[in-house]
Amino acid sequence: MLPYREFQAVVLAGGGGSRMTELTHGQHKCLLPIGNVPMVWYPLQLLERVGFKEAIVIVSENMENNVSFALSNLNLKIKTDIVAIEDAEDLGTADSIRLIHEKIHTDFIVISCDLITNVDIREIINLYRKHNASITALMLPVPKVPDDLVTPGPKSKQKPETDLIGISNETGRLIFLASASDFEETINISQTLLKKHPSFTIHSKLMDAHLYVINKWVLDFLVHNKNFTTLKGELLPYIVSKQFSKPSKQCLDDKNTSIVRVNLKEDIYRFATEKPLDELIRKMSAYNDHSTDLEDAYHGDIIRCYAYIDSEKFGLRANTIQMYHLANTKISEWWSNDDSELSFIPSISSMATVHSTQMQDCCVGSNALIHDKTSLKHSHIGSNAVVQSKTRISQSIIMENVIIKQRCVIHNCILCNGCVIEEGTELKDCVVGPQHVVTSGSQHSREVLTDEDKLIEI
Repeated sequence: MLPYREFQAVVLAGGGGSRMTELTHGQHKCLLPIGNVPMVWYPLQLLERVGFKEAIVIVSENMENNVSFALSNLNLKIKTDIVAIEDAEDLGTADSIRLIHEKIHTDFIVISCDLITNVDIREIINLYRKHNASITALMLPVPKVPDDLVTPGPKSKQKPETDLIGISNETGRLIFLASASDFEETINISQTLLKKHPSFTIHSKLMDAHLYVINKWVLDFLVHNKNFTTLKGELLPYIVSKQFSKPSKQCLDDKNTSIVRVNLKEDIYRFATEKPLDELIRKMSAYNDHSTDLEDAYHGDIIRCYAYIDSEKFGLRANTIQMYHLANTKISEWWSNDDSELSFIPSISSMATVHSTQMQDCCVGSNALIHDKTSLKHSHIGSNAVVQSKTRISQSIIMENVIIKQRCVIHNCILCNGCVIEEGTELKDCVVGPQHVVTSGSQHSREVLTDEDKLIEI
């Protein structure tokens, strides 16, 4: 395929994983394994399979070397430009994009490193192209968690945040975006919105997937307006709301006014300008995106946001322990039903040493050592892990350099990098933190086993 010369791609991989600190202490979120490949592999592979030849990967300064090394071992064809930003894990997504704006010269795609999906990006791009949009966002059904899936760690009653996503039934315009937590009982809808889009649905079971196709003028606006720190929570809702406004009289009368002398946050139309040829084509065309009146296409709106909904493909954001665990549980099933390049990753690495004769639906990483008289079912065993004899492991994620000694029983657990499970230990529905040692003969259920100070963010 030819490279996309009209678009650049940006992968956001600098996040610190604040919702899953039990897993990310001592480990970069973007390198957490899903199906025994680092999480960041999935968005990069998604871009590669539709023809992208290059992608900018934003990371925090302290993870640059580790990410670079991990990517070099993933057999990806896409070229990655790793851009390290100081303290990126403490910055918002809009801040990160703003800091690398000099590298972005065209319209661009932004994708989060924790998005695991098989959606065809070309369909989202084509929707963006069709309407010469300002922003087009991917929306996916909220992942259904199986009733029998138990998330490792203590029971939690915390409910996931619900997005309220308003989409025009006739045009597909994204006309409303907010978090349900922002409202108590009622939602006020403007008269202008109702007049332009009388038929729309506000969805509460769709997920903003953190994949956006963004017009270059939006980046220019963001660079000059430092009030926005996040894309999903701040910039995107603002752009969506501005679709129903009009350029100020000052903006229309004086295009040459210095942008330094105007309120940039309010005067978005100094950046959202339509090219003369695009305006001429729109006015000469018989195309209309709505049938409720004889007004111009798009009601003359220069700012236009769209939502692409795909209910046929799978997708989730692995940004909590529950979603991370679900991704690892389902990844083999998802990708075995999809014609993707994941098949190139062998279930058992040729560099692993496996003596067990009782293995079912497992992935084993390079240089792992599995002794005889062991039983492993529906589990992922990371690189350099050691599983000694007479040990049973089921439905678990074993990360790199983990040592599990003899006569252990591990069920539905996440064992983080470098932890040691001493002889005769029984673990059920537990998370064991990085480098932690679980004492021999102990029994634990629904616990997080780690040093307490490692769970405290300073």
